[in-house]
Amino acid sequence: MAQPRLTPTQHSAIRAQLEKILAHGLFARSDRMARFLRLAVDWTLEGKAGELKEYLIGVEVFDRSASYDPRVDPIVRVEARRLRSKLKAYYEGDGCADPIIFEFPAGGYAPQIRESNDRPPSAPPAVNTVAVLPFANLSACAENDYFSDGLTEELIHALTKLEGMRVVAWDSAARLRGAEPDIPEVRRQLQVANVLTGSVRISGTSLRVRAQLIDTTTGVYLWSETFDRQMQDVFAIQEEIARNIVRTLRVQLAGGAEKALAPRSRTSVSSYDYYLKGRYHWHRRTPDDLAFSRKYFQLAIEADGKAALPHAGLADAYVLLVEYGLVRPADGIPQAKAAASRAIQLDPNLAEAYPSLALLSSHYDWKWEDAEALYRKAIALNPGYATAHHWLGVDCLAMVGRFEEAAEENEIALGLDPLSSILYEGRAFILLLKREYEEAVRGCREILEFDPAFYKAYTSMGRAYAQMGKYVDALSMLEKGRSLAGDVPNILAAMGQVFGLSGDHAAARGVLAQLQAREPATYVPSTCFAVVHLGLGEKERALDWLEKGCGQRELSLAVLKVHPNYDPLRAEPRFQALLKRLGLA
Repeated sequence: MAQPRLTPTQHSAIRAQLEKILAHGLFARSDRMARFLRLAVDWTLEGKAGELKEYLIGVEVFDRSASYDPRVDPIVRVEARRLRSKLKAYYEGDGCADPIIFEFPAGGYAPQIRESNDRPPSAPPAVNTVAVLPFANLSACAENDYFSDGLTEELIHALTKLEGMRVVAWDSAARLRGAEPDIPEVRRQLQVANVLTGSVRISGTSLRVRAQLIDTTTGVYLWSETFDRQMQDVFAIQEEIARNIVRTLRVQLAGGAEKALAPRSRTSVSSYDYYLKGRYHWHRRTPDDLAFSRKYFQLAIEADGKAALPHAGLADAYVLLVEYGLVRPADGIPQAKAAASRAIQLDPNLAEAYPSLALLSSHYDWKWEDAEALYRKAIALNPGYATAHHWLGVDCLAMVGRFEEAAEENEIALGLDPLSSILYEGRAFILLLKREYEEAVRGCREILEFDPAFYKAYTSMGRAYAQMGKYVDALSMLEKGRSLAGDVPNILAAMGQVFGLSGDHAAARGVLAQLQAREPATYVPSTCFAVVHLGLGEKERALDWLEKGCGQRELSLAVLKVHPNYDPLRAEPRFQALLKRLGLA
């Protein structure tokens, strides 16, 4: 849409608005973002909005060479998303009363410039977008929650594999469980045109599933059906519901899409029952729940050793148990690798098995190219699997310094899972790695607006404050995170580092003593000791611990190349040798 011809007075007002925005804290310390906005507005005012293409912006704003290929380097697309986000934050905050509004339509680089009292209606979600809300458990036994959640997740999985359909991921859908859905609010939060709701009632061996597909604009039921079956027919029910949704939405199935609607595997009811219990506990993420998830996945495998899903679940459980410091790498990683490999052997098309194996390839085996290939394999099998995009971005591309690509993958994951706190934290983490600390803090605050109990938002904010030299604020945020999560070793270590940096060496050494006291009975990553010694300025002791961690192949070493914590060591020969051992140099 062409920008209407402007009067000199309007030109002047737009220029004044541009300068006001560029002087704001959201833009003042982000030079490239400011250049992006200025170029876009200037060219639009000069009547050259049609020339604002990805190649031109890459060369003019981001200093790419004449051989720049936007298909290979997505920096303009990534930064355009960030620019939209910054402008949204500005106009929702300090700029809420400004008379002129700049907006960048999705997929374009020419701004729409308008007066604030001329706000256009928001674009409706695409018709082929759907959120599968957690099915209500109407059984007499509350313990059957795992089954209704499992059925919901399986339907999400089937639908994500359909070409042309965007399905909201489980983590975002699960936030809306427990209450009668407010359809307009679901539409606003998840940006979907349709929602699937339902209920499950189990009585002995009998199973009743009721499902309704609702248009979020009108509230009209597009389709509703009740399935009365025996428990062994659960797989057929999943397939039948998915097919009915597709027919209702008139999705054009491409080659192979019909097969995607079939259940992932046919297994015994008892094995599937245990698998769903395992996934139910795995999603809860507490130490006790992770232990329960491992137990149930193992029981599922005992019930049917040829079912791929329980092996993939067991790999995921072990990965999180090691990542959370609940199991030593030497004990948990071989188990995770064996389980993921077995899942792939049983079902090479099971997307869920590849991300865990990919993370182990990078963080444990230090084979970064192999890891990327495995993530991309998972995405090729299921483009709607948000975890694959997230881990590819945050745990692979960001670790090797490919920040723009990492941000791109994390944003794709957020589009699939728009209420996921961990994905927003991933965005803030990438900003931290880019040394954009104020933006990282702002991103963490954004999480707390909708999830104030998410401890990682506080601890990530604390780490960003520490890099900014705001030690009082850093300790306050870390302590808040600790109060929510408990004495997690890496939170204690971050506090010890801040104590050291702020000059309170006695408190820092007290943290070292606490970690040392825990270490014989509980796994404490060597990086925890290293960062406290760095806070104390003790580089050699920090390197001693990092070398020990390298010998134990600890997952936390994956950040060495890019994390600002380790900037004081970059000129040290011992540190450079570590990077080479890790495949990061």
